[in-house]
Amino acid sequence: MINDPRSLCLCFLLGTVPPAMAQDLVGGGIAVAPWYPGADSYRIVPRPLVNFQRGPFFISTGQGLPGVGLKMNVAPDVAVGVRIGLGLGRDEKRSERLEGLGDIDSHAEYGVFAEWKPGRWSASIAYSQAAKSGYGGTLSLRGSYAIWQQGRHNVQVGAGLEWGNSDHMQTWFGVTPEQSARSGAGLATYRPSSGLRSGVAFASWTYRLTERWHVTSVLGAQTLVGDAADSPIVERKTAAYGGVGLSYSF
Repeated sequence: MINDPRSLCLCFLLGTVPPAMAQDLVGGGIAVAPWYPGADSYRIVPRPLVNFQRGPFFISTGQGLPGVGLKMNVAPDVAVGVRIGLGLGRDEKRSERLEGLGDIDSHAEYGVFAEWKPGRWSASIAYSQAAKSGYGGTLSLRGSYAIWQQGRHNVQVGAGLEWGNSDHMQTWFGVTPEQSARSGAGLATYRPSSGLRSGVAFASWTYRLTERWHVTSVLGAQTLVGDAADSPIVERKTAAYGGVGLSYSF
């Protein structure tokens, strides 16, 4: 499942299992991404890669961070499910632009999703709600296609859109009057509305080293749009991201 409401969950980013590797596996790697949505600076972080399912129960990093849930097939190539996991926060010390705005805490998330995987295609829709009051929720649409499947190689390309409700947009892109008064950068008050917040495009390449070992690399870009792009906290509207990881299937 592909869903990305937070700064490091930019679609793949090594947290997502490519359709060609939709089997039990463990692994990890490193990823490069902005410190937060709209940041001008980047960070390198370790990323886990986990996919395990027994019956309807699964453990997966399909949303970028480890989570658990239940899913079931409701039609050929179609599955629906529920999921709980973790959401990243934001530290005001990571940028002078954020000084005085306060931190966004890491928090639990829960949501529902549906997947459609016919052949080389893969598509998903998911809603994720922060368990912390006032943090809001997001709706994500994702799709990918395997443009090359031959021998040891599997190359995927994909794109997605993300919508945020009013609480989510205010938490991540808004500036309250109190925050404006404390702002070290002198940011003006800003209240974004609910709406489309970002679009993403990516490509991934999975190379099979052996029957069980795989290397996956990812490269993509995310663009903030609408009220999110117009936020005074945003230093860069479009940012690249990427990563590489090694996994073992069993």
